[in-house]
Amino acid sequence: MTRKIPRSLAMGAILGAGFLAPLAAPPGADGPVASAEAAVSKSLSGGSGGGNVSGAGNRLGKLLSGWAVPVLTVLAGCLLIGALAARNIGAGVGIVVITLIGLIFLLSPQSIEGLAKGIANTVF
Repeated sequence: MTRKIPRSLAMGAILGAGFLAPLAAPPGADGPVASAEAAVSKSLSGGSGGGNVSGAGNRLGKLLSGWAVPVLTVLAGCLLIGALAARNIGAGVGIVVITLIGLIFLLSPQSIEGLAKGIANTVF
């Protein structure tokens, strides 16, 4: 019985966020069709009739970090509520630490890169 309550809360939060996410469009968004048309026209204006792929990795990274931050935050919140409802403080602290590292990596990858290089220089 005690395990059903956190699972039910977590599933309800995940399903609620999943159903309500499409309703919350950012202000000034023209919809997927207008943004797709703008992306195609921008790509075709790159020159020589083909699509412009320079910087595709940077654009993909910005796109993924744009939606990964809210998803990671909601998922961590649901897991944290479940861990705290089960009175498991160790799991709650672990979820917070892992989430903070993930968010730092997504929001500021240069700081993680600098930290990794500093550790590598110290060790080697």
